[in-house]
Amino acid sequence: MKRKVHQPGGFTSVELLLVLALSAVILGGAVVSYGTIVRSQPSVSSMVAVPLGGTIAQNFYGTLSNTVDVGMAPQYGALSLAEELREQFLTDTLSATAVYCLPRDGINTWKPSLIAYDPSTNGELDTPQKFRAHIIANAGVSGSLYRDYRNPLNDGTSVPQNASIFVMGYSKYSGYLKVNAIYDIDLIRFTGATDPNGIHASVKRYASSPSGISSSTLGYMGGYDVFFPPSIPSPTSASQWSTDGFAPLFITFERASRLALRETPSTIDRFKRAYERPFYFIWWPDPAARHLGQVANTLSSTDPRQAYNQMAGRSAFMFTVPMFPAL
Repeated sequence: MKRKVHQPGGFTSVELLLVLALSAVILGGAVVSYGTIVRSQPSVSSMVAVPLGGTIAQNFYGTLSNTVDVGMAPQYGALSLAEELREQFLTDTLSATAVYCLPRDGINTWKPSLIAYDPSTNGELDTPQKFRAHIIANAGVSGSLYRDYRNPLNDGTSVPQNASIFVMGYSKYSGYLKVNAIYDIDLIRFTGATDPNGIHASVKRYASSPSGISSSTLGYMGGYDVFFPPSIPSPTSASQWSTDGFAPLFITFERASRLALRETPSTIDRFKRAYERPFYFIWWPDPAARHLGQVANTLSSTDPRQAYNQMAGRSAFMFTVPMFPAL
């Protein structure tokens, strides 16, 4: 009877060499593919020195610098800040007593923590227009700071490029409304020969100091900004990308019961669609977008969706917010 010889397990040297050769080919192909993917991706680290000027930089961020370094879109660092700000905005509006969106053409120079209000003599502030009229009459606010404006295509005027969102809260001060936070949305176009061509977009939150020390003016508490290049690469004139923009920033839907009051022009009435509480659609610029190029709008002007149809898909930051939940 022959004795069986036990053969040890494992690979031979030839088999090991073959495996190593195949591994080198696979890894080499993966490295080449990864390099191609990385090179094809937009830069996420390019920065632009935006000449905002001292007045705007001071108003926006509290800095005295004439220029601010801003990431070029698409900017994923700013995207994370925008996501954080979104969560804060939802928290603020969830506990709000009222929310008022006021459109602007210039910068917002008024950031109060308290607003004088006497319920026995002042009327109900159930629309943004009434809130605007109240602060002009009772808080010394200039009539030119915020626009008297009710949605696109109502009166033929241009759509405001900026907006301030007042988030109101419960007040412990008799005779005053409490402003919990103000969100400023601003877009500034740069077309000068020595300027970086593009649009500086920012969303900023102003609120009281976390220390709890009362102040008459809200301070900058965070936000995000991004610089969008023209949708036409290397434009030779500003007119080539003059249609770039991000508007409207919000749409106001009023109570359907207000249809009992027919207004002129009749296009105002198409926004009276809210059954219970009036509400807003609000959009913020998306740092992940490549540019703010124009988007076609195909709906009829009689359809309220026509006012914002061109905003569809342009931003991941869209909100539905009640106008005055508990005032």
